[in-house]
Amino acid sequence: PLEWHQKIKESKMANETGQSNSLPIVLDCRNDYETQVGKFDLAEPLGTTNFRDSWEVLKNRLKDTPKDAPIMTYCTGGIRCVKVNAYLTQELGMTNVSRLAGGVIGYD
Repeated sequence: PLEWHQKIKESKMANETGQSNSLPIVLDCRNDYETQVGKFDLAEPLGTTNFRDSWEVLKNRLKDTPKDAPIMTYCTGGIRCVKVNAYLTQELGMTNVSRLAGGVIGYD
């Protein structure tokens, strides 16, 4: 969580100073009803009702994204992020992927 917090903080500062080319893609891998409770700054919700809908959304969202673009993912307990990151690396060929270990419930 400390590394995640630092990355979010640095990204937010870069965004505020106009250095947006250094921003990671922050993906909220939770379902819509979970995202409505709140999300991290800079996070993009996947906009899904069910987790099984994530794969097509991810494929479309990242189709023109460079393979080495920094991507940060998070979910509620960490399990969905493990699956999403495996999909991003194994199926989409992304090489710079990280996740919030333990999910939102493990974040202090």
